[in-house]
Amino acid sequence: MREVERADADDQFQTAGVPLGGVGAGSLELGRDGRFRNITINNNRTVAERIEVSPGSFIAVRAARRGKVQTRILQPDSALPFEEAGIVPAYTPSEQLGWRGLYPSSNYRLEEGLFPLEVSWTALSPIIPYDDQASILPVVFLSFYVNNPTDVSYEVSTLVNWENLCGCTGTSFPERRGPTRPVVVRDEKPKLKQEEAASAQEEPPRLAGLEFGFRRDFRSNAEGNYCLLAKQQQDVAVTVMGWNERDPRELDVLWGQFYYDGKLSNKISRSEESHSGAVCSTFDLPPKKGRSLVYVLAWYCPLFEVEGIDQGNGYTNTYPDSIAVATQALTYYRYYFQAVDDWHNRILSASLPRWMSRMLINNNYVFSTNAILTKSNDFGMMESPQNPLTGSLDRRFYSSIGTHLFFPRLDDGELALVSRLKDETAPGRIYRYLGNGCLHRPSHGASEDELVDVNIKYVLMVYRNYISTGRRFIVDHIFPSARKAMEHVLACDRDRDGLPEQRGVSTTYDGVRIDGVSSYVGSLWIAALRAFSRLCRKLGHKDEATKWDELLLVAMKSFETKLWYEEGGYYRLAWNEAASEGDLKADNTCLAGQLAGQWYADYLCLGSLFPPDRIKRALGAICRLNERKTGISAGVLPEELASQGKPVHDSLAGVSWPNLDAAQFACLLIRHGYADRGIYVVQKTYKNIHGRRGRTFNQPMMWDLEKNDVCGPNPDRHVASPASWHLLFAIVGYHLNVPDGAFWLRPNLPRGVYSLSAPIFTPLSFGWVKYREDDHPVYRQVVHLSFDSPIKLNTIVLRLPDEVEDVQIKCESTDKIEEVEHVIGADGKERLIEIIAKEPIMVGNLLKLTLTQTHGRKFRFPARGET
Repeated sequence: MREVERADADDQFQTAGVPLGGVGAGSLELGRDGRFRNITINNNRTVAERIEVSPGSFIAVRAARRGKVQTRILQPDSALPFEEAGIVPAYTPSEQLGWRGLYPSSNYRLEEGLFPLEVSWTALSPIIPYDDQASILPVVFLSFYVNNPTDVSYEVSTLVNWENLCGCTGTSFPERRGPTRPVVVRDEKPKLKQEEAASAQEEPPRLAGLEFGFRRDFRSNAEGNYCLLAKQQQDVAVTVMGWNERDPRELDVLWGQFYYDGKLSNKISRSEESHSGAVCSTFDLPPKKGRSLVYVLAWYCPLFEVEGIDQGNGYTNTYPDSIAVATQALTYYRYYFQAVDDWHNRILSASLPRWMSRMLINNNYVFSTNAILTKSNDFGMMESPQNPLTGSLDRRFYSSIGTHLFFPRLDDGELALVSRLKDETAPGRIYRYLGNGCLHRPSHGASEDELVDVNIKYVLMVYRNYISTGRRFIVDHIFPSARKAMEHVLACDRDRDGLPEQRGVSTTYDGVRIDGVSSYVGSLWIAALRAFSRLCRKLGHKDEATKWDELLLVAMKSFETKLWYEEGGYYRLAWNEAASEGDLKADNTCLAGQLAGQWYADYLCLGSLFPPDRIKRALGAICRLNERKTGISAGVLPEELASQGKPVHDSLAGVSWPNLDAAQFACLLIRHGYADRGIYVVQKTYKNIHGRRGRTFNQPMMWDLEKNDVCGPNPDRHVASPASWHLLFAIVGYHLNVPDGAFWLRPNLPRGVYSLSAPIFTPLSFGWVKYREDDHPVYRQVVHLSFDSPIKLNTIVLRLPDEVEDVQIKCESTDKIEEVEHVIGADGKERLIEIIAKEPIMVGNLLKLTLTQTHGRKFRFPARGET
């Protein structure tokens, strides 16, 4: 269960664990040492306000037989006064805790030989794709499995102690936190006949757990209530105790009862200084048997006031308090655990590198640390808890793919919220931020310069959401704002060369001044022109589509003329036609993101925007100039130019943007014939950040390539990590166009690999694809495609080798042979076949396509060593 190699420089392995908590509900983290850390469940979402560690919370297990007792506190330390109480605490060193973090679960195993029983436990929150109601629950489950490998019976107890932190933040720990109260349940009985019911004696309710905090009259954002419940089971006794975790005498009583009796007294201290409550489950475990136990911790902090407005929390629309949340959680806990296992297994069972599968899963952790979901059901993500500006559209452009795939309703809502916000001083200009820790104070940020890429990225996201969902909502409510956003960017094209001019610090790259046109913004603009023109055409605005198509041709020509740097073999950072006499027109910095527009065009199946040979040369130049041992430098000026005194951007040189690199640069390599190199780029970053630095659940925005460590702004839990999901699209090479009913599949596999088995993640449904190519006796391609929820397809587009001139196609659905036609053509240098169904095909359980070569030259796979 060991996750990765140990940290060699900082303590991230100890202090950053798996964030657990619903989307927009706040979180707590459980990592390698098993302690409850980085607690933000009290609406204390920022670095300054979050609680670093819960001083008095802990988990313990006890095994007893014939007077011989062994206990373990399942963490290496705590703030409890054991020494003052005269107790030698049975702490478990970190090296005896087997740990595996796989968001949204933190999995442990007791790994020491003296304890007689096998103990494993999992902390989990139900983050489940497409299930918004489950995923917003403010809960953490603690599920234990105790196995008895011996030939004798043991009395077993598990104990969960929670310190009441109601009203607390990282800077304030008030004494008054509300009382601790018992929670009871009644057993469900079968219905009795009237005469039997009259004579039946009602059994008393049974203890289920504890409630902490306030029920009403909340004075601050941090006040509310918690509930800690144990799942009721036959032959399991649940006992509780409320006590003062700072009083050695009360600790002595608690531990004495647990150690000697394996049960607690069911007494609750009424002192205002008593903040802790323990829930204990006790049972007999026969030899060679195992037993599961489930606890749930729920929270409820309804007041979330920022800048004078109570935005609340989304979960309060469904639940009146933490007891209701906990009850719901325990009612459906089996479904929650199974559903999380299901989406995990879809990824882990794919024929992707194991490390990549784990990275894709874990990089979703920002749903728990960065999300805000208000009682008005508005959704947004903080850029980071250190810089809690929400929206950050220029960077959400990369990471929003996670929300788009997992929670498409929230993703559409976020775009709709952006579209509703109007800047009256600059009509059509899209706000960069939705607010600071809130979603109702939009701004363009502190910079006086306009970030031109914000509008462009907004339009591309609108197109993405429409193409991948087909929802009319986007057409009716968001398209008009996208049109205005395009016109606003067009107004920046003052010299009518088709490309928007920039002034100052005008892109997502902080600190980089650009005057004139740039490859980063220019390439994205060209992608947006093609996307918006197609969107207009789909919606019946043909004249408008023609206007943007004509502008696209002008922009593409200007991009090549002004930004291609022939001597270096790449697209330069910027060109300023209006440079003053004596100033340089060209900034020949080689930017890692120079082809960001082509990357997004590949993702959206927009085709080739730039000459294929120049794309390959530019990728080669970035590998040659920007690649370092520890990552990809964001921008590099060739040595021969730097030695001539040409401008060097310090904010780019020697710094990488790891998750942006994984998206825009690595995906370009993968899609344009260099899959091995692209995967290697990502793996190198994975080893450094996830492995050596142990920052799996605390990834930064920027990385110092020389120090191999975090640097720059937003070092804490930056929102960009889900951008890595673009890798799945690049490697599998799939694209679903819902309005057209078209599915594209063009896998981009490492050298020598000719088959693939992988999940399909779409905003509509999970799917699965199996792909195989053979070259003997003739070329053959076999595709198996399925979706959990049927999706209607009219066409399927696949790639063919150049040698294949025609094929025979067999298309089999679940219950019949489908009649299809086909057309073979090209997109750039790719040879494609479009398979057209005579009648729409509802693809659910299985669609099998077999393509067998009938005409053309002999095809064979390259021998080892050939390219």
